[in-house]
Amino acid sequence: MKVIFATKNKGKLKEAREIFSKLGLTVEPLPEGVKSPEETGKTFLENAIQKATFYCKVLGEAVIAEDSGLEVDVLNGLPGVLSARFAGINATDEENLKKVVSELLENGVEESPARYVCVAVFCTPSGIGMWAEGKVEGKVITNPRGTGGFGYDPIFVPKGYSQTMAELPLEEKNRISHRGKALRKLAELVLLWLQKRH
Repeated sequence: MKVIFATKNKGKLKEAREIFSKLGLTVEPLPEGVKSPEETGKTFLENAIQKATFYCKVLGEAVIAEDSGLEVDVLNGLPGVLSARFAGINATDEENLKKVVSELLENGVEESPARYVCVAVFCTPSGIGMWAEGKVEGKVITNPRGTGGFGYDPIFVPKGYSQTMAELPLEEKNRISHRGKALRKLAELVLLWLQKRH
């Protein structure tokens, strides 16, 4: 069975392929030229459902979509669903990261408890839907470190580690990542559904 993973990010696609190919699913990226839905949800789940159902209708295929981001306690859960556009609609990773750092400093702190959250949704054109959530607890710091990863990885230190996500080896990062956790949980649900079908 073929499933479209709603991303153009090669790293995310590789991670999804590794997890879902074990179920015998072929994971394909979004075809070129497909427009994206507007993300208007107030939660990661709402946004992931919006994306999954939109691409399901447009492509007529089973789709996995995810929405993820960083929640910082001192910033009342921001950037949250705005993680990719915290510093503005077309903001770069670096601009978003700098905005989080400056807001921490404005609040008079050099670190804050925080977590990465990912919600992954699977849906089919026939109306089957399921979802799973993954989290990594940790803290954000104001002094970026490391060159691996992307997004807020240089300022996010996972619980139990002294390195930032951007300093961890890729295998280790994938093992503990919020996206990996959500996709592995989702894969278990999809497997149960596939078994019931046969």
